[in-house]
Amino acid sequence: MGFAVRADQDKGDGFQSSTKQNLVLLHPAKQLNSSASPSRLFGSPIQSMPMPSQSAVPSEVPDTPAEVRQLPTTPRLPLGLKLLVGVQQGSTVLTGGLVATALIIYSWTVYLDKSVARSFQRLETLKASIQQVTTANATLKNSMAEQAESPTVGFRPFEPKRAIFVSPAPARPSVEPTQESDVQSSSPMPHPLGY
Repeated sequence: MGFAVRADQDKGDGFQSSTKQNLVLLHPAKQLNSSASPSRLFGSPIQSMPMPSQSAVPSEVPDTPAEVRQLPTTPRLPLGLKLLVGVQQGSTVLTGGLVATALIIYSWTVYLDKSVARSFQRLETLKASIQQVTTANATLKNSMAEQAESPTVGFRPFEPKRAIFVSPAPARPSVEPTQESDVQSSSPMPHPLGY
């Protein structure tokens, strides 16, 4: 089953004035014959919408153009409200800046704490290794002293009569540079020797 609407508004209001040409089908009817009438399609007479009266519809368009007024884009706010909106926007920007600064300072402090902890741990490791090296050095000196004192090594104690004295070498005369060598060094070279 389909629905139809009258397409002509200027005809009479009766059912007989509805013809096949002035009906517009909204949903096509199944098995529509060319001899189908509106009473067959819908089973009852089509009721049309009431037509507006001629007095309600103006027949003539006035010659003067209509006055167009521009709508206000934004309402005017009082000065106090504008001031409060400005304070709110400024405080929002200030709050964002303070939050960003706090996050930067916090991350810097965490990084500094971790770096100090790593440096302190490295310092403790170096102190322990210095202590081990000092202990190993003292042990080595002690073992060398014990070996030197043992008679099996063959070291002899120091005797002054067996000491060897070396006489100092004679002083060499100082060589002064000649003026010719100064002249040669100050004269420019005719060509470079190499790179």
